[in-house]
Amino acid sequence: MCCSSLLRPFAPSAMPNRKGARNAYYFFVLEKLPELKRRGLAVTGVRDAIPFCSDDWAMLTEEQKEKYAEMARQRKAKKSDVATKEPPRQVPAPLPTFPSTQTEKRVSAPNLIGPPGKSDKVVLETTFFYLNIFSHGVLPSHCKQRFLPCEIGCVKYSLKDGIIAEFHHFLDPGEVPRGFRFHCQTASDATHRIPLSGFELVTANHSVVLRELYSFIQPRWGAWPPVYCKSSDQFRVNWCLQHMAREVGTVNNLESLCVEDLVVELYYQKLQKEPSKAWVCNSLDASMWDYSSNTRCKWHEENDVVFCALATCKKIAYCISNSLANMYCVQLTASHLPLSEKDSQSTANPKMVVLDAGRFQKMRAAERTGNERYFQSLNEELGAASCTGQHPSGVKTTGETTTRRGRGIARFLESVSKQSSS
Repeated sequence: MCCSSLLRPFAPSAMPNRKGARNAYYFFVLEKLPELKRRGLAVTGVRDAIPFCSDDWAMLTEEQKEKYAEMARQRKAKKSDVATKEPPRQVPAPLPTFPSTQTEKRVSAPNLIGPPGKSDKVVLETTFFYLNIFSHGVLPSHCKQRFLPCEIGCVKYSLKDGIIAEFHHFLDPGEVPRGFRFHCQTASDATHRIPLSGFELVTANHSVVLRELYSFIQPRWGAWPPVYCKSSDQFRVNWCLQHMAREVGTVNNLESLCVEDLVVELYYQKLQKEPSKAWVCNSLDASMWDYSSNTRCKWHEENDVVFCALATCKKIAYCISNSLANMYCVQLTASHLPLSEKDSQSTANPKMVVLDAGRFQKMRAAERTGNERYFQSLNEELGAASCTGQHPSGVKTTGETTTRRGRGIARFLESVSKQSSS
């Protein structure tokens, strides 16, 4: 089908209107749905199928169109008969509204760790689980199997102790649906690069993986704790957990929540104010730890692949430590941040190539980020951003700047100039 047919506006008489009316064109598209699905097109309903049926509709004669017009008239007559027989519905009286307090107005983030104002000690000692599951691509919505899970990673974390334990397995994705092998292989090559089949590190039995995962998380006070992942990964993680439990014949005990809401809640516990969701998402998407040691699993580290399920969980822990350590007066350790990064929060992105390193570092030391200015007002107002007395090792306040020596050609030229002067 040519592109012009897709871009051509449809005739008003051929399109179903927004009020739910079912005209002749609607019933024609409804009849064509099974054929479109057999052709492999990603259509789930009439709305998705409309662009693919305009040419066929235009080729029908008026007599052929009359068939579908009669179907529309019959449905309209039947609907009007039902409406006349139904008794008028009694509209309930509106509920009275009451002035809500500041706490009741907070509906953007769920109360994930208890009531506001909980003591810092309780917040610091609360453990969280960050989980992610990778797949060989995403299959279309009309497929029964949407994902082929191939890797799972999870870390146990607290603000006080940092990363306490980690869990990692390569999963058996099962049989690739017919016709999608190239699609899945392409998605794998572009991200985690895990082989589609014949991978020797795969744990064949999903029951073993689930049993070890449940043992790793363990219920608290008779209830299973939630696991957290990024909102962009939540649908995939939930689907894969349900899929694995269904294959084993058991019930999925885990519920995944958005880690963005958790970060907002942690800020609110301390400052009684919320950061913007955009700032939280940008903080969690930081790539400065992509190549840090002891972040990826052994296989991804040896093959120099950035995309790793375990690494995504660890980087969430790093970002939370980096953002909240100063506020909660946490002494940063190697469990909070990688060894090479815990002495500075101003680490440059390793993917960025800087030729004039000396001038770049002076600019970095002189500038103050928008995030620091944003939270300085909150910290100054409530006095909760830093500890009294000396600051913990590895924690930088918003007013401090750090300078770091360059490397590569800048350091080489510096050493050469020193040798020539001596």
